[in-house]
Amino acid sequence: TFGELIKISGLSHGTDVWLGNAQELIKNNIVPFSEVIGCRDDIMVYLMYNGLEPIKAFKIMEFVRKGRASKPKDHEQWLEKAGIEKWFIDSCAKIKYMFPKAHAAAYVISAFRIAWFKVHMPVYYYASWFSSKATDFNIDAMIKGYQAIKDALIEISNKGSDATNKDAGVSESLHLALEA
Repeated sequence: TFGELIKISGLSHGTDVWLGNAQELIKNNIVPFSEVIGCRDDIMVYLMYNGLEPIKAFKIMEFVRKGRASKPKDHEQWLEKAGIEKWFIDSCAKIKYMFPKAHAAAYVISAFRIAWFKVHMPVYYYASWFSSKATDFNIDAMIKGYQAIKDALIEISNKGSDATNKDAGVSESLHLALEA
């Protein structure tokens, strides 16, 4: 769902939100993906749905999103009094930074727009990419077609750690040309 994509965006942009936290909760069947904390707003909404006053839920969300939940606090008594589950409290304590849901939604909307153009108007997508994103080109390989592009990519790949930043830019352009 779109909401799940937003949660994935939040999980991938936060610090200690996915690795060693939500990932473990899901893997160990403690909670399903739909219930893990993905964005800072998830904390406040969850707490309010579980009976915490909105101002307390907001304060706890702010405390967690700034990475302070692992330090001693008075908030834990509010959580325990409201009957908040231990997995949720422990998850909050691990978080160092959280992404706002609106920011995650903006990223997902942008990705959808890009994907729509790539699928439905590929000429415009690739023209835009090559004219605004690409920094380095291997025009000779690109105009010779598929096999020449593959050969150029293999040549760059064979350089290994000797490849330059320019090689990396050329490689990116070649991959897009191959895809197109």
